[in-house]
Amino acid sequence: MRPLYLSSRPVLGFIITLSALLGSSAQAERLSLYKADTKTDKAPKICLALSGGGARGFAHVGVLKTLEALNVPIDCIAGTSMGAVVGGLYAAGLSATEIEQKLEALKLNDVALDRVERRVLPQAIREEDTQYPLGATLGLSASGVRLPTGAVQATQFLELLQNWTIHIQPDITFDRLPIPFRAVATDLESGKMVVFDQGPLHTAIRASMAAPGVFAPIEVNGRLLTDGGLVRNLPVDIARSMGADIVIAVNIGTPLLPRDKLQSLFNVSQQMVNILTEQNVEAQKASLRPNDILIEPDLGTISFMDFGRASEASVIGQVAAQGIQEKLSALSLQPHLYVARQQARLRPQLPSIDISFIDIDTNGSIPESDIRRQISIQKGSKYNAEEINRKLALMNISREYDSINHELIQRDGEYGVRINAKGRNWGPHFLRFGLALSSGFEGAGGFRLQVGHRRPWLTDSGLEWRNDVEFGNVIRLRTELRQPLFEREGMFVAPYLELGQNTRNFYNGDTRIAEYNFRSEQAGIDLALPLGEQSMLGEVRIGLGLNHYRVRPKLGSLLLVNAAGDFVSAPLPSADLQQVGIKSSFVIDQLSDPTFPRYGYKLGSNLFIGADKTRTNFQEFSFNSTWAQSIGNHSINLKFNGSGLFQHDTEIRGIGSTLGGFQQLSAYQPDQFAGNYMLYGSATYLLRAVKFDLAGQSLFLGTSLEAGNVWNTKNEIALSSLRKSASLFAGFNSFMGPIYLGVAAGPAGARNVFFQLGRQ
Repeated sequence: MRPLYLSSRPVLGFIITLSALLGSSAQAERLSLYKADTKTDKAPKICLALSGGGARGFAHVGVLKTLEALNVPIDCIAGTSMGAVVGGLYAAGLSATEIEQKLEALKLNDVALDRVERRVLPQAIREEDTQYPLGATLGLSASGVRLPTGAVQATQFLELLQNWTIHIQPDITFDRLPIPFRAVATDLESGKMVVFDQGPLHTAIRASMAAPGVFAPIEVNGRLLTDGGLVRNLPVDIARSMGADIVIAVNIGTPLLPRDKLQSLFNVSQQMVNILTEQNVEAQKASLRPNDILIEPDLGTISFMDFGRASEASVIGQVAAQGIQEKLSALSLQPHLYVARQQARLRPQLPSIDISFIDIDTNGSIPESDIRRQISIQKGSKYNAEEINRKLALMNISREYDSINHELIQRDGEYGVRINAKGRNWGPHFLRFGLALSSGFEGAGGFRLQVGHRRPWLTDSGLEWRNDVEFGNVIRLRTELRQPLFEREGMFVAPYLELGQNTRNFYNGDTRIAEYNFRSEQAGIDLALPLGEQSMLGEVRIGLGLNHYRVRPKLGSLLLVNAAGDFVSAPLPSADLQQVGIKSSFVIDQLSDPTFPRYGYKLGSNLFIGADKTRTNFQEFSFNSTWAQSIGNHSINLKFNGSGLFQHDTEIRGIGSTLGGFQQLSAYQPDQFAGNYMLYGSATYLLRAVKFDLAGQSLFLGTSLEAGNVWNTKNEIALSSLRKSASLFAGFNSFMGPIYLGVAAGPAGARNVFFQLGRQ
């Protein structure tokens, strides 16, 4: 077996020996309190017991900073949940300041909750998130409907822990760490306590912090493990079992909620967990001895999930420790002795390692060969954990895995990498949902329920079946197959069929005079090319398309004047249109958010060139663009859209574009204007009035200026005929989708009061 640590330096050994020789007189004051009870001259072994408490656990960093400032030596650490995170990193050789700096450089709410910046998601996922914002994805199989095992897989956090502890031997005994360490977890099947004293350090930490219902449990050595706080949230007895003479216990557990806060299912569930946790905490506090020290920072309103308040929690922890400075100072070493001890616990260094083998452990439908291809690790290459984790992160954002990570393992005297890929085995069918409601209060409204079905990996080549269904005032069904040509994340062929039916209102000015039934049938086959790595930039499509439109009057009629001057009723005209031709489209989407973007841009275009059943040539073209920029809480959004139906016969009207409704000339009713040619532009100002860090969402107040119109012939197009609209609104991205409430007004008395939930 090749050694994983560099040999100890003779100079360092001399420093440690010299420190020990000088230590007896310097520690006399430090020993006085301990000797009074123990009747011994032996230096006491000081151990930290760090409790769990989610984001409140960043107070541990502040406590460590105070202990360092007071030159208090730490001989061992036992941690649970977030206490295991901070304690494990400290035991691995990171200083309190280093831990704090690493955490401050992150968007902790996003990392803790596995949120990924929208602009790096694959295009298909961006589209799905916009269309189906309701709740979690449901799995569907022969055994029924299933949900993921946890709200968050904590994959990003596990990757960071691995990167930060990459200098540590993967199969190390924790007593060989710079500071001996223990992490506490709970066996989810037996309910028994599990104490990690060896193995991959980052895995032990991740198991300890798997808070029930928030972070998914993790399987380690055949056991399904969850948060250690259920059995030992303040591990005083674990610290004692490590030989501690003096325990410094830091309790940052979440206090119980008062009755007026127990009004939601989530809070009641959290209260039940807190009750179980507090019971074992009280038992551990009762076991503290007179020489032990208890620190309980007053963290006030900082909750279990307030990861955005990490710096605040750290300061509170620092202040709490400073408040008992006199007790802690009794344990201090003289500065030169403390520095010598700190030098003695310098981080070990992992030498350069050649990878001799790559193992793939997968339980999902994704073939091992595809995982191996995407990882693309060559035998004989140097081990680079950060590079491997970068590739795994790209695979993880595809949402095809519950979790995917790697380990450095040893076999027959050689080192290799094992990829642990846990596919979404709660499928194989997956459902997502969306909801759209709209009302103008003075005009027509709408309702739509959207259901998306995905069946990935029908074959080992990556064939996927996708279905999108809408019910309500719009009925729509689209079914599509996606067959990758070379790589799963690369170019693909997509045959599709789409059926739709909806009602369109026909207006004369501001008066609704008729209702039309609009039916569409579309079929085709596309060749799609992703733009950017994993289609992060967007997508281009080109293919053959066949359209059939059927327009029939539903309500209303025409009033005509006959030769005698009398009014007579005549039926409304109807239309049928069949088209076949070449379709092409592209979209580049780099917006930070599809509904309330604070930065980024989006460009899109569609072109359809062909002929109808009368052999009349036509071209349909449309484009859309959005640009967003922010300074502080202030954002500006600019939009410019247009479309045209270019053909010799312009008698068939109303099948082209429409305007009207929220953010489509908000002062007017939905689809009030219809025609072959459309231009629209808007400028919107958004004020982020309230920011909800935990949810990653905000409440916005906004105002917009809009201009646009629709024309039936090219000769009618004129900027002087543009219709205008101005609006004031409030908006929020809820778990049900974006919600808007506002008022709008335009020239000649046009006005609207609107409510919008979901996409229009």
